Amino acid sequence: MKKIEIELDQETFNKIEQLTQTHHCQVSDLIKAMIEQLTKPEIINNSFIGEWSNDADLVDKMVEDILQHRS
Repeated sequence: MKKIEIELDQETFNKIEQLTQTHHCQVSDLIKAMIEQLTKPEIINNSFIGEWSNDADLVDKMVEDILQHRS
């Protein structure tokens, strides 16, 4: 493992502290999750359907449900 040292403004540091408490994790876990999210293919990051894009039947059902319940 590598170690890094960073300087943060107080507001950002407070947000990190709050996230670690909320998710019961370490700062390194937050950074890892952020990197994994940011390095996903752009189509998944920006898509409403996102993680379900490989399940055509589920996507069809979602779209059908949305259209049926439009006001």
